[in-house]
Amino acid sequence: MSILNRVYVLNGLLIISVALFAVILVKHMWAQQSLYDKINYLHLPTISYTDKLIATLQKIRYTIKYNTINSEAIVGIYDNAVYSIESYISVINDVAYQFSDTADTATEHTLLRLQEEIALLEAALLNDTDLDNIVQYEYLSTLVLSTLVRAEQLNRLHKNANENLHDQLVDDDKEHVDLLIKLTFFILLFGGVLILPLLGSIRDMVGSLQNSEQRQRKLKESAELERSRMRALLSAMSIGVLFEDKKKRIAFANPAFIQLWAIDTNKPLIGLNVDDLLKQFLHRFVCLEQCSQHVLQVIDRYEVSERFEIDFDDGRTLTQFSFPVLDTDESLLGRLWMYEDITHERKTAQQLLYLAEHDPVTGLYNRHRFQKQLTFMINAYQRNSNRFALLYFDLDEFKFINDTFGHGVGDSVLLRTANEISVLVRGIEMFARVGGDEFALIAALGQSDDVSALPVRIISKIASIPFRFRNTNLRLTASVGVAIFPEHGNTVEDLIAHADTAMYQAKNHGKNTWSIYDPGRSNSVQMVNRMNWSRRIGQALEGGHFELHFQGVHHIDTRKLSHFEVLIRMRDTVDPENLIMPGAFIPFAEKNAQIVEIDRWVLDHSIALLALYPELPTLAVNISGRSFDEPSLPDYISGKLNHYGVIPTRLIIELTETETVSDLHDAQRFIEAINQAGCRICLDDFGSGFSTFTYLKYLNVEILKIDGEFIRDLPNNHENQIFVKAMVNIAQGLEKLLVAEFVEDAETLQLLQDFGVQFAQGYYLDRPVGQEDMLQQQGIT
Repeated sequence: MSILNRVYVLNGLLIISVALFAVILVKHMWAQQSLYDKINYLHLPTISYTDKLIATLQKIRYTIKYNTINSEAIVGIYDNAVYSIESYISVINDVAYQFSDTADTATEHTLLRLQEEIALLEAALLNDTDLDNIVQYEYLSTLVLSTLVRAEQLNRLHKNANENLHDQLVDDDKEHVDLLIKLTFFILLFGGVLILPLLGSIRDMVGSLQNSEQRQRKLKESAELERSRMRALLSAMSIGVLFEDKKKRIAFANPAFIQLWAIDTNKPLIGLNVDDLLKQFLHRFVCLEQCSQHVLQVIDRYEVSERFEIDFDDGRTLTQFSFPVLDTDESLLGRLWMYEDITHERKTAQQLLYLAEHDPVTGLYNRHRFQKQLTFMINAYQRNSNRFALLYFDLDEFKFINDTFGHGVGDSVLLRTANEISVLVRGIEMFARVGGDEFALIAALGQSDDVSALPVRIISKIASIPFRFRNTNLRLTASVGVAIFPEHGNTVEDLIAHADTAMYQAKNHGKNTWSIYDPGRSNSVQMVNRMNWSRRIGQALEGGHFELHFQGVHHIDTRKLSHFEVLIRMRDTVDPENLIMPGAFIPFAEKNAQIVEIDRWVLDHSIALLALYPELPTLAVNISGRSFDEPSLPDYISGKLNHYGVIPTRLIIELTETETVSDLHDAQRFIEAINQAGCRICLDDFGSGFSTFTYLKYLNVEILKIDGEFIRDLPNNHENQIFVKAMVNIAQGLEKLLVAEFVEDAETLQLLQDFGVQFAQGYYLDRPVGQEDMLQQQGIT
């Protein structure tokens, strides 16, 4: 039985006990009062008046017996006696009448006989005056005596009854006291049965309350400690935090919020309405109307707000985000606002966007951005049936400048050329460096525009640029090729190929000139060579002339194999003993868009090999930059892994840094999709393309492979050592693994280990081998 039920039962018992006590006491008092009424109003009065009656009768008897008084005196005595007897018997009759319903038979009979005898006695006394008459005397004496005896009998009956009533009162008192004692004992006994467990429960409750109080005290101390920690954490955060209560009054603001909003530290904020705070800052917002609707404002106070950017007039940009704070009953307590200064991140993003679309040497648009614009132009001009010209040109004998004066001088020549030609380019035209010393320009053509005007100006401008290096005056020339949309092609690949062909046609005319694409002259050596490679690549894909080779990547500290990098080779169909290296056919495959097919061929065969040999180590497969334009490639990889039943972590996808950063947004989406498939990502040629590594924050890659140019001759190149150490620090800070390629001697390997590089690849450790040799080395059959 629960404590509450015991309390209810105990209270009920007390109420019943009080009621029983009350009933018993009332019944006892009523019975006692009835007995006392008989005693006081029946027996005692009757006894008293019968005593008086007896005394009067004895006096009459004495008078009659001794007859010493004269007759006149006797008559007076008799008259008085009769009067007294009548009054006594009258009172006795009245009392008897009041209690007639409770009179017993003997008493009632005695009273009736007494009344009869008194009536006879009164008559005799009133009529008898002659006492000398012996008969009369005897008769009167007999009447007095019988009346006296009857009065004494009645007196005795009432006395006995009175004594009996007193005895009954005593017995009733004793009986009721016993009953009350028994009832009290029973109540105490039954109450004890309830109270003792109740006392135990109360004792347990007291102990539980004490323990609960102690726990509450500890929880309060813990909460205070946690609150202090939270306050310290919020105070140390660079993110501004503001908490408003459900009445939109400020309840908390950390130092970062006060600093970000440039609020006077001496000005109290707690208790201030957020609308009043907003009014003080409206003049500092760049977009006043928009900010007044979104800053510290929400439509539904129970919803999480969307991210909103606030531009201040001092050039800073803050992001705003908020969400409701609810209690355990889902009732609104207030709202938490969070602000972060993203000024640096926005500038970094703008810089990354610029780097992703611009050439780092000349500042012109890069090849990727140029191809996007060319695609856009083709689509737009097809709808409007307009024409535009694609110009391709490069610097004649530029290789001589690089080889003779160095790459630094070559870069300055490219920059000077880009600056001079940019003057000739209109705002509606696009000028880009597409690789090496090759430049491209897109120019709209009207019905009456002269196609030759722009290429002539370009050739003249470049020829007029004075260069002097090491006391040597140089004169540069350029060859320009022109392809017209749509006459010379209606796809990106066709236009680029034909403009490139036209450029080589110009070179065949002696350089320093321009040429418009002429299909009849496209049988030049360069064009035939390119077409030949396209055909050979297609035959290799169809006829199975590609082969996979493997080079190990090893743990530097243990020299044990970590995984293999998959390399592609082409078997020469003319000389089957000859293997063609990828450098001979990959550039043509990239220009002809066949590189995507090669990527898929390598992926398919690598995944199938992993499925065929479960004990085979992880394989790393290189993916070209053109594959970023294939949104279906991640699904293709995931589908192949599922088809062959290969664990995704056994496949590493390698992406080149330059291709990745040149199209950062597409790369982010591609990398995220690959990560979702469960594969790991390696960034190849790390350090080759950019002077800043900020982009690494936005790329979820696990492995960085240092570009081989930094590893070659590392022990003797102090500058490269500095670069490699910096890469190690960056990789360690971002918790990424590092691989060094082109490790060709023990001294380089030891140096890399000292720097903290985890993995190495190169001829010092092993050389690329075919599939059969690789399986034999691994003991796999």
